[in-house]
Amino acid sequence: MVHDNYVRLWNGSEIWIGGLGDREQVDKILGHEYNTIYFNEVSQISYAAVNVAYSRLAMNVPGCRNMFLYDCNPASPMHWAYKVFIRKIEARTDEPLMKPDLYVSMMLNPKDNAENLASDYIDDILDTMPEKQRARFRDGLWVKADGVVYEKFDEDMILAPEELPHKFDFVCAGQDFGLNCTNVKVGWISETVYVIADHGSYNMPTRTFNDELIERGWYRNDDGSPNVFPTFCDPAGGERIQEITGGVKANNSVDSGIDYICALMERKQFFVCRGATGVLQEIADYARDEMNRIVKVNDHYMDAMRYAIFSQVQNGVILA
Repeated sequence: MVHDNYVRLWNGSEIWIGGLGDREQVDKILGHEYNTIYFNEVSQISYAAVNVAYSRLAMNVPGCRNMFLYDCNPASPMHWAYKVFIRKIEARTDEPLMKPDLYVSMMLNPKDNAENLASDYIDDILDTMPEKQRARFRDGLWVKADGVVYEKFDEDMILAPEELPHKFDFVCAGQDFGLNCTNVKVGWISETVYVIADHGSYNMPTRTFNDELIERGWYRNDDGSPNVFPTFCDPAGGERIQEITGGVKANNSVDSGIDYICALMERKQFFVCRGATGVLQEIADYARDEMNRIVKVNDHYMDAMRYAIFSQVQNGVILA
């Protein structure tokens, strides 16, 4: 028996089909309990969205083990799935997993499935792809996305928390709204930018999200003194901007903002704290499609980061 969003099998079990792309889909996921949850193409799903579904693996079926299953075409080595399943570290903290044996992976490449593919698919299509696409789709390697926007970003730009400057000339933040609510905090020393921290939440009201930032000491200096700085918000946020501490409209010039950040990377004037895991999860896979348009998937931290950096530049408050 097939319904709009589930299939009922002969033995009474049901396969529910859902998504995590909007609030209505999330509410449907949260309204049920499951024995098995299968995440399809996790390279396109944020870690925050996956965590929302984790609490629903609560159905008790005697003799049946509860299980999460995942699949993906490999993405950047900075992606959360690579960290968890290959490096066996926590996606947000880079700490070793508490129970690494629970996370098992296998690789299935086209050659392993050759008997079910067109006879010329591997030789005439996969083997003739550009190098990066060939590495990813034929060989199953974790590589930077084709058309990646921040091509110059590399591991040398990632700093441990203790390597960050103790004091900045100026601090600001960027805020993106939507189902994925994200905030990226940025510090400046002269014209060098440091992504200090980020915070994101899924399916949360803006005011509650801002309360979380305050509780985390977002607007306080290391000595505990208050530091309310401008937070440049997605201009499409409307009245929600008023619910963010220090909230003002951001400059949303996408291409100009990207070009400026690329120039910072080129001059080695851009660094990201290792604790800013949202930015690090998105930055290596933030890419353009074949029409040179930004791929609008898992880009919320990238938008917030651009709001913070480029809006501050446009306001002319950078200290030289």
